[in-house]
Amino acid sequence: MSAMRLLLLCVTFICLSDMRSEAQFPPQPNCYKLMVVDCSTMNDVVCATNGVTYPSSCSFCYVKIRTVKDIFVAKKGAC
Repeated sequence: MSAMRLLLLCVTFICLSDMRSEAQFPPQPNCYKLMVVDCSTMNDVVCATNGVTYPSSCSFCYVKIRTVKDIFVAKKGAC
């Protein structure tokens, strides 16, 4: 019985660790909401996973949607 509890504890730890690592990624912008926004009014600089610094999440979304690339916001601020 104690081996079963140890196994259950290990599985729980692994699952919780995996969930925690996902939370470390920066929140991704809702690109479909930003399609109707004037990007020139936004100035929230973001660094994308392609290594490019975008002047705003709106500009990032414009490129992501137009090029259909699988890129994400890596962090807020310049790369």
